[in-house]
Amino acid sequence: MLFDTQTLTRIVERSFELSMSGALPAETRAQYLAHGKRLRELLMQLLGARFDADAAEFKQATDAMHNTNHALTEAADELNKVTQAVARLTELAGYLDKALGIAKRVVS
Repeated sequence: MLFDTQTLTRIVERSFELSMSGALPAETRAQYLAHGKRLRELLMQLLGARFDADAAEFKQATDAMHNTNHALTEAADELNKVTQAVARLTELAGYLDKALGIAKRVVS
């Protein structure tokens, strides 16, 4: 049986994307980068490998990969939500500035 390299590829891509996110601390970005590089190396080795589908190690690696993929997807979604919220704050400030610009008077 072949390993699910498509899912592993998505994990590697997400790791690299998160390693470049300015919304994360530098230490976390460095960890994502290091893990992305290591997983990319393993992916290259797994491309032609065949496994016994009943092997415990194969099942464990497959389960861990799918759980990790799910966790990374959730993390990326949350990060996108945070970024969108910041954009909304910027938008709100702009609208408030415009509203103040047409106010008849501002009480100080």
